Amino acid sequence: MVFEDLVKECHAGQTRNNGKIPYFEHLKNTQRLLLASIKQTHEVNDNVLRRTMSYAALGHDLIEDTNITESQIEDATNEQVLGLIKELTNPDDDEHIEKYLTQIKKASGEARLIKYVDLIENTTSIIYGVPDLGVEWTTTFFLPILTSTTDILSGTSFASYPKTAKLLRNILAIETDILLDKLS
Repeated sequence: MVFEDLVKECHAGQTRNNGKIPYFEHLKNTQRLLLASIKQTHEVNDNVLRRTMSYAALGHDLIEDTNITESQIEDATNEQVLGLIKELTNPDDDEHIEKYLTQIKKASGEARLIKYVDLIENTTSIIYGVPDLGVEWTTTFFLPILTSTTDILSGTSFASYPKTAKLLRNILAIETDILLDKLS
């Protein structure tokens, strides 16, 4: 089975924005943004690494949100993809993110780039989803996560990917401003 098909199957029936968007769209958009960003900055020229990061971006929520096992992920991809997905997996839930923020702070540069694109895609989705999700939920639940995760990512060094990190940081800042304007 192709990994994309496996991810789609595992997330089948999951939706976002109160059932209006298939969850797989979030995963695919996260993968697309990552690939577009690293293509623009030319900082990931190794095809194996690019594929590894691409698969990890696509599968970043598998452990968190599905019943797939780590061995199934590794069998469908490889140990490196599984490792990145594990770096991106919140061991608790979104109500308790302190341990996760520490984990992200210590994560590899590749995992932190994927976290940036995940956060950008979440923010973009919520910009369009505020009417469905509500201002209160966005303000009390999502904004604290956005702010704390952005602070962690901005406070880390991207020695191997400085241009990509800067590009993603700027995109996230723009999306955050749009969201804040929409809420005001």
